[in-house]
Amino acid sequence: MRFPPDHSPHGGPPDFVGVGATGAGATWWHRLLLAHPEVAAPASRGRALHHFDGFCARAMTDADVAAYHEQFPRRDRTIAGEWTGRYMADAWTPPLLRRAAPRAKLLVMLSDPIERYRAVFAERVANRGGRDRIYMADAVDRRCFGAQLARLLRFFDRDRILVLQLERCSRDPAGQYRRTLEFLGVRDTAFVPRRLRRSPLASLLRRGVPAGSRRRLAERLAGRPVRERQPAPLWPDLEGALHTAFDADVEALRELVPDLDLALWPNFARL
Repeated sequence: MRFPPDHSPHGGPPDFVGVGATGAGATWWHRLLLAHPEVAAPASRGRALHHFDGFCARAMTDADVAAYHEQFPRRDRTIAGEWTGRYMADAWTPPLLRRAAPRAKLLVMLSDPIERYRAVFAERVANRGGRDRIYMADAVDRRCFGAQLARLLRFFDRDRILVLQLERCSRDPAGQYRRTLEFLGVRDTAFVPRRLRRSPLASLLRRGVPAGSRRRLAERLAGRPVRERQPAPLWPDLEGALHTAFDADVEALRELVPDLDLALWPNFARL
């Protein structure tokens, strides 16, 4: 891989930026990328820099662009980037990202929009107090991936964007990881992070193990307690409304991403 002249120990535009989507496994996937010896973390060590969030309230200056570039120092023959899940959803970010990082490759991780709605709803129900109302409009707007990707394509060529599905990455993490490395252009595309290497416990988890035993095994694998929150049930009127909101958008997304596997999104398999 040949690096442009703006790569230096003092920083420069990122080589890649993850732009979506919130709650779709971006944290997991970016940590796996940072395990690769040719991928450098931002100077602040944060995965998500949220650099562009505030530019809905003020203009982005050249000094802001320079500050962004300072986050990406490189060692020799490495690449650097970040992943902020809301970048694709915020309408002002794609043009600003094009200005700050015109040659960056963009990573997008998506998951079933209705399943994510159910997860957000369950979390907000669990955390609300007393008579607090629950507002969910943002959980719908931020999952309209077709419209968001179409907007992104106004500023970046399609061959600079890799769209991944969380469900596919979960089923074939090594294969999708290699696909990501090939897209990013690193030299060692055969590298497999320790977390993705098969272990006896991981093999057991793939079998018909009872839920209680599966949870205990998962906790041993993760090294921390694993909480299993049941998805929130949806009543017919709400489920119908969500399909009204999402179906056309998912169909548009499939036009933009021909290899999108809707069989992995049971809520939309009929499309």
